[in-house]
Amino acid sequence: MDPRPTCSCGHDRYHHSARADLTHGTGGWLALFNGLSSTPKRIRFSCAVCGETFEDTTDPVVLDQYRRYPYVRKPEDT
Repeated sequence: MDPRPTCSCGHDRYHHSARADLTHGTGGWLALFNGLSSTPKRIRFSCAVCGETFEDTTDPVVLDQYRRYPYVRKPEDT
């Protein structure tokens, strides 16, 4: 298992102090405005405590986990 990036405080993307800034495409915004969920195109994770941006990802597996943000569950195998 490769370690996930963390901020200076030691928080990773699943910590309650981590904030996800989701970027959607035009089709994604149209889906959101119509009450549907959409997979983001990019996510930037930052810490609410120290303010550091510690991860910027376009990994399809991570993006799919955040499709229903803020209802994200940490996978059992990580």
